[in-house]
Amino acid sequence: MEQHEDSKSEIKQLLGAKCNGNGKRAQSCCNPICSFSEQEHSMLGSRQRSKSTMKLCGLIIFYVIVMAVETIGGVKAHSLAVLTDAAHLLSDVVGFSISLFAVWVSGWDATKEHSFGYHRLEVLGALLSVQLIWLVSGLLIYEAIQRMFHPQAKVNGKLMFAIAAFGLIINFVSVLWLGHDHSLHCHSYNPCKDHDHDHDHEMQELHPRNEEESLKLVSAASSCSKPTNINIEGAYLHVISDLIQSVGVMIAGAIMWFKPEWLVVDLLCTIFFSIFALSTTIPMLRIIFSLLMEKTPEEVDIVKLENGLKSLVGLQEVHDLHVWAITVGKIVLSCHVVLEPGVDQYEIIQKVREYCDSTYRIHHVTIQVEPSS
Repeated sequence: MEQHEDSKSEIKQLLGAKCNGNGKRAQSCCNPICSFSEQEHSMLGSRQRSKSTMKLCGLIIFYVIVMAVETIGGVKAHSLAVLTDAAHLLSDVVGFSISLFAVWVSGWDATKEHSFGYHRLEVLGALLSVQLIWLVSGLLIYEAIQRMFHPQAKVNGKLMFAIAAFGLIINFVSVLWLGHDHSLHCHSYNPCKDHDHDHDHEMQELHPRNEEESLKLVSAASSCSKPTNINIEGAYLHVISDLIQSVGVMIAGAIMWFKPEWLVVDLLCTIFFSIFALSTTIPMLRIIFSLLMEKTPEEVDIVKLENGLKSLVGLQEVHDLHVWAITVGKIVLSCHVVLEPGVDQYEIIQKVREYCDSTYRIHHVTIQVEPSS
C-alpha cells in the first residue's frame, strides 16, 4: 500500500512539473506516457550498457584463458581441430572487444553532426565481429585442405580430448554467465506486441483521466520485456558455436585416441565445424542487413500501425509513413498526417505520439501536419 502511495506521489510530481500554474498541461510539453517512457528508456539504456559491459568483460577473461590453453595444447597435440577452436576463440575475443567498444560508444550523447547519437556503432561492431568469424574460418578450411594433401605429425588424441573437454566446461560456464535474456531472432525482442489487440478504448481518448490511469499506464510500460543489445546476441551466438565445436573436437579426440592413424578425422572435424561456425552467423547477418537497410522492424505491423493511427479521432489521413530502427530496440517513426477541419494540431500530435509509444514503444516520432484540402 505504501509503495502504491509512493508511486502516486511520484507521478504527481512528474506530472506537475509538466503542467502550468492552473494545473493544465501546456500544449508544447510531452504527455504523461511519453515523459515516463523517455525517462524509463534513458535509464533502461544505461542499465543495459552497464550489464552488457560486465557480460562482455567476463567473456573476454574466460576466452583468453581457454585460448591460451588450447593454443599450447593444440601445438603439442599436433591437432588442427584444437587450433581451429583456439583461432575461433581469438576471433571471439577480438569480436567481444569490438562489441565492448561499440557498447561504450553507443552511450555517448548525440551531437549536431550525429543527431541520432552513436547507437548504430553497435550494428557496425556486430558486423565486424561476424566478418572476423568468416575470415578465420576461411583460413582454417584452407589449412585443413592443405594438410589432407600434405600429412604432418600424428595427432595426440588423448591430449586433444582433454583440451576440448576443458573448453566445453568453460563454454558452458559462459552460457550461464550470459544468462537467458538474449534473443537470437530480430523479431523476438518485441516489447509490447501482445497489446496489439483491440485499442478502440485508447483511440477515442489517449490522455489518462486521472492519477490511477497514469499509474496503470506506467506500470504496463514497465512490465513489458526489454530489447537486448545486438552485441550480446552476437556474443551468445559465438558461445553456442564454440560449445558445439568443443563437443565435436572431443568426439574427434576420442576417435583418434584409439585410432591415431586416422588423421583425416582431425581435418574433417576442422572443416565441418568451420562451416558450422559460418552458418551460425546467418541469423545475425539478417538482423544487421535489416538494420542497415532501415527495414521496418518485424515487431511493428506497419498495416496495423497505419490503421490504428487513422482511427484516432480528428485524424483524416496518414501517408508517407516510415518506421525503422537505429539499432535493436531503438525504433524511429516519421509520417505525414491530414487533420479534419477545426481540430487542434497539437492535440493530434500528442495522440499520435501516445499511440506509437503505448502500442509499439516507438519513442522518437516525427509528424508533419498537413491541412485538409
